[in-house]
This record gives sequence, C-alpha cells and structure tokens, in this order.
Amino acid sequence: MKILDSIKYHYDKRKYTQVTRQVAEDQTKSSSGYIVAYSKDFIILQESDDFRILGYLVLPVAQIAEVRYNKADKYYDKIMVWEKEADKVSLPYAIDLTDWNTIFQSIKGYQQTVIVECEDPSIGAFIIGPIVRITKKKVHISYFDAQGYIDEDPIRVKYTDISIVKFDDRYANVFGKYTRHKKKK
Repeated sequence: MKILDSIKYHYDKRKYTQVTRQVAEDQTKSSSGYIVAYSKDFIILQESDDFRILGYLVLPVAQIAEVRYNKADKYYDKIMVWEKEADKVSLPYAIDLTDWNTIFQSIKGYQQTVIVECEDPSIGAFIIGPIVRITKKKVHISYFDAQGYIDEDPIRVKYTDISIVKFDDRYANVFGKYTRHKKKK
C-alpha cells in the first residue's frame, strides 16, 4: 500500500497508528497517534502516549517511511476506546496543509506556542516559542530557553530543515505561560 493510501485509510478508519519518518539518511524517528488531517504533503497526527491523547504533530509526508497498524497497535487502539481516550480524538483547528507557510499562518492565528524540531543530527535543533514572523522560506520563533527566558532576537528556521512541528502540546502550553524576559543590567 502506498504511503498516501495508508494515510487516507488510517484517517478514514480513525485508527491508532505508528508513523516512522526518515529524518536523515541513516536515522528514523517514530511518532504515534491518530491522523486527524492530511494533504498530499503533510499530515497532522494527534499524538498519543501512555494511553492518553496529547497535542498535535505536523509531519511532512515526504519523510514518512511507514504507517504501521500491527497487532500491538490494534490492541492499543482497543484500550484507547475502553479508556474513552479515543473519544477525544479531534482537530478543533482549521490548519491549511498546503505548505509550511500556510501551516504556520494557521497555527499563528490560534496564538499557539510551537515546538519546531530539526531532527537530522547534522542540524539537531529544538526551538520552542510563539511564531513571530513567517516568510516564504522561513519561520521566525521567539525562542525561550529551559529557564523560560525569551531570546531578544527570534530564531529563523528554514522550512527545508523542519522534520516536525508540535502545537497545542501540554509541554509547550504550560511552559509558554511562564516565560520571562531577562532583566537588563
């Protein structure tokens, strides 16, 4: 089954799935949850972990190597139904999945703190913060560090480097409420 056919199947059937992504020539990453939106170029996966529904992941279809639904996934899916977590699967946001530009424009409209990751080891970036500017080739994020301090200058991330974007994620939502500016000396 082709990747897009598999994506459509899991979206239509609303089945829990594990998505394996090729983030570098010799490295893969996996994400699991429910496909809640897709286009020919992107999917939105509502992440699930420890039998809980979490936030949303935007993943480029070009990096998807496999969309898995094996016996273990089927049983996990049943548990999610029994625990009434599967009832929480939804996408209350209108996200335009045309390209990274429209994706970031959509997310910015909801004033979401985002996590943008470049998982290729040659780049290895984790950027968290609100979106402050969007151009044709880059997104500018007002990055904050592990102590909640906001950098003075936004970090610019090229769309071609992005492997995953997270939004409406508990970590980002909670941490985003407690950011601060460094005191000037």
